[in-house]
Amino acid sequence: MAQIGDASLIKAVRALDQGDIETTPDKLERVWNLLSQQRGGANFHAAEEMLLRWLLKNMTGTSPAAERVRRYAPAWNIMGAVFALIPLFSLAKSLADRRFVSILQQTLKDVSKPQKQADSDVEMADASSPGTPTNSRKRKRSTPATFDLAMQRQAAGCLEVGEAVLEALRILLSRCDLSPADGSPSTRMGAEHIKSLFSSSAAEVMETLVPLLTLCGVAADHTEPGSFKGQPSWMETFNALWDLHLQSASDASDVAVNLSGLGMSLLGKLTGVPRQRALAIDAAVQERWARGLRRFLARNMILPSRSAYLNNKKNLQVIQVVVEMSAVSAATTYPVLFDLVSKSPRVFGDKSTKKDYENWVQDIFDVVMVSLKTCNREQSLPAVVAIMDMAAERETHLSTASLRSVCKDYAIREETFEWKLLLSLVKLKPDVFLMPGGEQFLDQVLRRTRESETMTDQDFDTALQFVVLLAEGYANAHDLSSFFKTWLSNLAVAEPAIKLERLWSQRELVTAVARLLEGSLNTNQLVDILDWFASRTGPAECLARIHILGAISLGISQEEFVDAANIKTFDVAFLEKFSKKEPAAVSVSRWTIAEKSLSRGTLKEAGRIWSQVKPDLKQILIKASVHGEPTFAAFKSCIAAWLANHPGGTDEEDAAAMACSFIDRLEESGEPMADSDDAQDPITKGTYVSWILTSAPRLVSLLVKRTGVFPKLILSLVSLGGDENAITFDSALTVSHLVLENENNTNNQKLISGLVDQMISLIDTTKNGGSLASTRVAVQFLRNVPAEVMARQQREATMERLILQLPQNSDVPESIGTGYWQPVLSLMVKLMEKPTFYTDMKFAHLEAIGKSVFKIHRKSKTTEEVLKAREDFRLLGQLATLTLRQMASSSLEDREKAYLADAITALQSPCSDPEMVPRLVLLHSFISVVQGSRALARLEESGLDLDDLKTQHLLQGAKPLACGKWKGRALLPFLTSLEVMDVLDHETIKRELSTAVPTLLKAAERLLDSGCKAGWEVRMFLAKHFVEQLESPLRIKLPSLASADSDDEAVATTPEELVSVPTTVDKTTVLQYVDVVIRGVDEDTNLKHLKELLLEDSEESDPLGRLFVIYRLVQHLSGSRPQVPTPSSSSFDLGQAHSLLCEELLRTTTTAQFTLAAMTLHLLLEQKAAWMTQWNIDLTLSSVSAACSAPAMQPLLAASPKAYQWLCRLVEMVIKRHRKRLDGHFHVLITALQSLIRRLLSSEKEEERHAKLFARLVTLVCEPSVASVSRSHATASTLDSEKDKAKRYAGQYMYLVLMQYVKLQLEHVVPHGVREALETGMHSILDITTPDGLRIMNDGMDPSGRVIFREMYKQYQKFGKWSGI
Repeated sequence: MAQIGDASLIKAVRALDQGDIETTPDKLERVWNLLSQQRGGANFHAAEEMLLRWLLKNMTGTSPAAERVRRYAPAWNIMGAVFALIPLFSLAKSLADRRFVSILQQTLKDVSKPQKQADSDVEMADASSPGTPTNSRKRKRSTPATFDLAMQRQAAGCLEVGEAVLEALRILLSRCDLSPADGSPSTRMGAEHIKSLFSSSAAEVMETLVPLLTLCGVAADHTEPGSFKGQPSWMETFNALWDLHLQSASDASDVAVNLSGLGMSLLGKLTGVPRQRALAIDAAVQERWARGLRRFLARNMILPSRSAYLNNKKNLQVIQVVVEMSAVSAATTYPVLFDLVSKSPRVFGDKSTKKDYENWVQDIFDVVMVSLKTCNREQSLPAVVAIMDMAAERETHLSTASLRSVCKDYAIREETFEWKLLLSLVKLKPDVFLMPGGEQFLDQVLRRTRESETMTDQDFDTALQFVVLLAEGYANAHDLSSFFKTWLSNLAVAEPAIKLERLWSQRELVTAVARLLEGSLNTNQLVDILDWFASRTGPAECLARIHILGAISLGISQEEFVDAANIKTFDVAFLEKFSKKEPAAVSVSRWTIAEKSLSRGTLKEAGRIWSQVKPDLKQILIKASVHGEPTFAAFKSCIAAWLANHPGGTDEEDAAAMACSFIDRLEESGEPMADSDDAQDPITKGTYVSWILTSAPRLVSLLVKRTGVFPKLILSLVSLGGDENAITFDSALTVSHLVLENENNTNNQKLISGLVDQMISLIDTTKNGGSLASTRVAVQFLRNVPAEVMARQQREATMERLILQLPQNSDVPESIGTGYWQPVLSLMVKLMEKPTFYTDMKFAHLEAIGKSVFKIHRKSKTTEEVLKAREDFRLLGQLATLTLRQMASSSLEDREKAYLADAITALQSPCSDPEMVPRLVLLHSFISVVQGSRALARLEESGLDLDDLKTQHLLQGAKPLACGKWKGRALLPFLTSLEVMDVLDHETIKRELSTAVPTLLKAAERLLDSGCKAGWEVRMFLAKHFVEQLESPLRIKLPSLASADSDDEAVATTPEELVSVPTTVDKTTVLQYVDVVIRGVDEDTNLKHLKELLLEDSEESDPLGRLFVIYRLVQHLSGSRPQVPTPSSSSFDLGQAHSLLCEELLRTTTTAQFTLAAMTLHLLLEQKAAWMTQWNIDLTLSSVSAACSAPAMQPLLAASPKAYQWLCRLVEMVIKRHRKRLDGHFHVLITALQSLIRRLLSSEKEEERHAKLFARLVTLVCEPSVASVSRSHATASTLDSEKDKAKRYAGQYMYLVLMQYVKLQLEHVVPHGVREALETGMHSILDITTPDGLRIMNDGMDPSGRVIFREMYKQYQKFGKWSGI
């Protein structure tokens, strides 16, 4: 067949020369179809070589025909396929003979310059009728590749061909990426020959790279969003071509001349610098391109230019070229250049100082700024704003002179202020404005801040942030006193009317200054500034200083500051008498100062303050609007005076009377109207209550003590009314939570008891009472009250009121929804957990509740509705069980006898099918309580036949199970019957329900298929009583996981933590089902189950569910007595299970599967160590090495950090528990450690926590614990400890891990955090490495490696080596 295929291909290739150019697409399609049937590795490849030469021949030249073939995407697809089939040695000769590189360059030049589509679009628009608009571009994307030259020259055609060209080039270069051990000598020689085709100078390789990069830009700017299949690898191909060129000293200059403008412009688009824009490529492709392009520009342009600068006395030639070449698009390229420069990492071991790097950044900044001055303002301003924003964010060190130049040229203009730029300047270096020479800039900015009425909202917010950062700058310079003076001069406005400047009176500034105060001033400085404030006597200044003093008062907290400035702040603030006409912000600050002074002062000081503020406070609290901020601040001052004088202070009664009077006034007032003066920022009742409950919780106890009742103000927020100003249900719940969260309230028995009584009275006892919001709030409140708080009388009163809500007839009030009973039943269960015997307590109440619940849910059809109803019936069952237990556990008095007699009568009475569900629930509770109680004998004497009741219960319960109806409304009786069967013994269930097993199996299967968790309960029932009827009981299937691959911080240690299944599946239920199946059989049967699961075909089963069951099964297996294997033994044991699990580990495709497999292996190594042989230990380490190195596992390892962490945990367990088995097999451990560190440093997302895990492994090897190396059979007479022997043995091998680390540092950029985390492990290796080992390491490294190792060894001698001191 292969020969027939080769002959057909040869005929098809020869037919390419027949006919004219128009028939070429059809003939190439036939060739493609034949090629798709070819398989690599054939001995004959003449047809493929003929095809390649024909393609290259017909692509050569400038004729339209040659251009059409070059621009035809299927031709390049065929070429890519041919590249994969021809041996490299022959392929190299064909490519060289036909000048492949020249054709490649010409093609890339063609496709990088697409023609505009204006003409064709017009034609197609004309061809379309107005009624049927057609998207011409969308149609062209859906059609096959065109052979029309005009269409090929358009952007869509160019991108299609570019994709095919770069994919073929990727295939070619990937085949040449061989290690010295790969392939035959001729194959390696062919690969080197192909690489030599691209090994030209930097100037020549630009003929390929420039159009390739231009093509990437065309793809990013294309009008049709989307991504081609091979687009993500374009930038890798770009870098691979550059890596093959002949390196020279002028590479950086060549890159700067040819690629800097293109590259930085494209990088700006990809990274959103200076602004984000929508691109036509996918976000993943965008990120991948940006990462590759950034790495290219940094390594080949930025870092070489930095080296030239540091080594050759400030040589900026390369940067000058970059600036000149990218000046056309300065708004984008200059910010990208500064981004690359400021983010460039320092070289490890470099002798240059931090100052040298700062000077380099500074000089490049100056060059860029000089170049920007030649551009127009529209182009230069966005670039400057973006550069300064980056500099401020990264805290880049720039000179004050340069920043002032930026401020002068761009930020401060006569006609406009660039507030965003000013914000970046003050964030980066406040000295621009504060140090000598910056006064003029600061004066101009401050002058503009006093014109805030003319600012836009955005400029206002930015200017406010500027002022806040300016205050921080003064504070950092320990000159906050100067800022206070500046604040006062800009805050006070005297003309045309006395007021405060809006920008300088914002709360954000007050909060910031209060935060900075104590850290930047000492007490003497604070007293001096207060004296200075006292000397300011202007009318506007007197008001402004009160506002500033409010910030000072808020910032005082330490005792020394309180002693020095608390009363003095008050005295200075109240030099100016209170006036009704003063601004609201001033009044708020005034009363805030009074509040803080009262709360922090002594009793004597509080008396003096109260005597001074009492008249004004009284006037405000009596006459001012309760919804104004000044009134709220005055109220807090009054409360502070009350608390300061309690208990027994002179002014306590005055303050308390004033506060209570205002609270009464507040209770009677309504909420602010929408058109009132306070509506813009109103202070509501909720604001007062929230402050009382959170900031002044003692006030509640004082109010209760004074008035004898719980404050009506707070209670009114939970007593929902029907008026238009009624508080919402959610707000009422919030207030109730605040009350109960405060321990002062819950620990005050009088307070909480009164509140509970008030809430009980809110429960409406009418027929529709349950639908009232006040009842709902009361129920929620009582549910949250601690159980020990409620007295028996309160519990009984609550039950009475709830029982009174029950309907007296068969009708349920329509206003009661399905969500009513869940909180009510929960409250009832809570109440009945303690002895509760309410008046006229009857079993009929439980029946009435059951009927009411059933009638509410009787129309439930969907699975969700049925499950919700089932939860209500479960609560009913708990309530009935608690109630009956109280009646049956105590001595049977008349009350208990009558209750139980009513219960027996009711349960033995006939019941209709619609009411079967509540009857089954109550019957189940009665039997489960009575059959184990001491009252059973007395009840039997009274005529109770429990067996008859069970039989009746069985007949009623088995009916829904046996009838086979479980869909729709029948699901609730079905599940209820299943749940209540547990009171019957196993034999009875097997005898009576054996005929219903097929129905149950079908129901379980259908419920599980529909995603209903009740299906597991059916299966659990079958597994408990009819396990022999289940086929493969442990073969389960879990739904797709919602968050199994999430990248969270913690490592899952149990399946419950790992498997985050959707809400339709209860993890606990699944585990219980598995436990039921496993617990009912012996060890051999469980081993048989384990073998079946491990040998099961993963493609036919659910791998996650299978691994989930395997883990649980291994947990149950004892593994305590391993069998001695014999040649004839074929029994399956945990050692063989370990081997199969190692194979399973390498076949996993998701993080959840990988983690479950690794967890099971870890469990076997840790808890089933007796079964682990030498083979198992070696296989574990080999599996870790394979997982780190196998290409198929790399996407999984990159997707989540969990995978790497579990690999480390497996190695850790081998080192801790099986250290002795490493003797003679240490090379296997070394291979695993080398694979782990290679994976760590080669991953794109290096994480310090992974480095710490690896360092921990190395430390465990080099510094073993005594337990890991000691065994019971060790002789006591040895003169050398086992620990020292283990360290010497490890020292013979561990230097290989250190050598691998040094080598990897030459191949990858190791972040500082990762290097620092690995340092402890590497130092521990050096601790146990002998001088001979150090010499071997030195001989085994190249010069670059020796340089790195020398620096590491210096660090070790300085910080890591034990000196004995």
